[in-house]
Amino acid sequence: MIDITKNIATAPRRTKASVIRELLKITNKPGVISFAGGLPDPEHFPYDFVTDSVKEIMARKGRVALQYGPTDGLPELKEEFLKFLKKHEGIEAKPENVIVTTASQQALDMVGRLFIDASDPVLVEKPSYMGGLQVFKSYGADFVGVKLEEDGVSVTELEERLSWLKSQDEHYKFVYLVPDFQNPSGVTLSEEKRLKVIELSEKYDVAIIEDSPYRQIRFEGKAPKMLYKLDQETRRTSNIISLFTFSKTFAPGLRLGVILAHPHIVRKMEILKQSLDLCSSSLNQLIAADFLRNGVFEAHVEKVKKAYKAKKDAMVGALEKYMPEGVTWTKPEGGLFLWVRLPEGMSADDMFHDAIKENVAYVIGSAFHCDGSGKNTMRLNFSYPTLDEIDEGIKRLATTVKKRLAAAK
Repeated sequence: MIDITKNIATAPRRTKASVIRELLKITNKPGVISFAGGLPDPEHFPYDFVTDSVKEIMARKGRVALQYGPTDGLPELKEEFLKFLKKHEGIEAKPENVIVTTASQQALDMVGRLFIDASDPVLVEKPSYMGGLQVFKSYGADFVGVKLEEDGVSVTELEERLSWLKSQDEHYKFVYLVPDFQNPSGVTLSEEKRLKVIELSEKYDVAIIEDSPYRQIRFEGKAPKMLYKLDQETRRTSNIISLFTFSKTFAPGLRLGVILAHPHIVRKMEILKQSLDLCSSSLNQLIAADFLRNGVFEAHVEKVKKAYKAKKDAMVGALEKYMPEGVTWTKPEGGLFLWVRLPEGMSADDMFHDAIKENVAYVIGSAFHCDGSGKNTMRLNFSYPTLDEIDEGIKRLATTVKKRLAAAK
């Protein structure tokens, strides 16, 4: 038999399986309490709204809903999204500033296609969102990791990295950040640091990718302004490219996202998208437009935030109750995740199968590090499990940690 796999192109050969997706295969066995996924709670999906919306759309705009649409997105959704930006973020934008995508993962893919040539340095947080690392690596990126602090990426280290790359005449293209309730750590980039990032963007002529899937799920504290908004206020660069998704605020099955950027960038991305999928689902775009219209979004997100805050508090409380001394964790003000750090020398990678034996699962932290470091860390999701599962699951996880610590003595 002829083996045609040797003829596969470079990008697919570079693409590795998602660690999370592979782990979920293991964690699907009965009895396992999983903190491994990044799933929204399906109990809070707006089922009745979608049912009513689809009926009304088919009655009013059935021919539009079931037809191909413009590559950059239906005018109905773009109009409502621009209103959303102005109302919630104070951002003034025009239709030519936005393009609708098939969720934010397609947006990340388009960023990679647009900017990355093989061996280009790409600056990322350490840890960083695994889905971003995966797609950028597929285009041949060489990652330059920048440490994450309690208030977001280290701007001191970021400047050091940029300065060194510039001195080496390296062709760096962008800095990738998840500034709000970062995946995986849950930390938020302070406004002071956001202003410094914009300053560095101008100084080193580098694009900033602002990936914001969780921003609207803030249940504590005051939100710093978006990087895009701060850049507008300072009128510095137009180097900010912001990514949004409906997956966390509405439903992931909708598979819709939006890119906000300079019209020249949007136009280039529109051309790329034509070759990828022609257009995103017209029906889903009309549903999303209805969702943003008439206060439906605000009412729904308030319910989600209330539920997720209770779950976050439950997980933090359980960690405080059950975990041994030496284990630490973040206390996010929103989003879906928190980050656990084991004592130095312990490996969450090695402990994973022990945890499965205790019927609890997490995602190993090293998978979020571009250099494979962070082996003593793990990501826990609190949005999907029930309150009872959170308490019992953390109890099981703590038992696993204690057994490891005892064995190491």
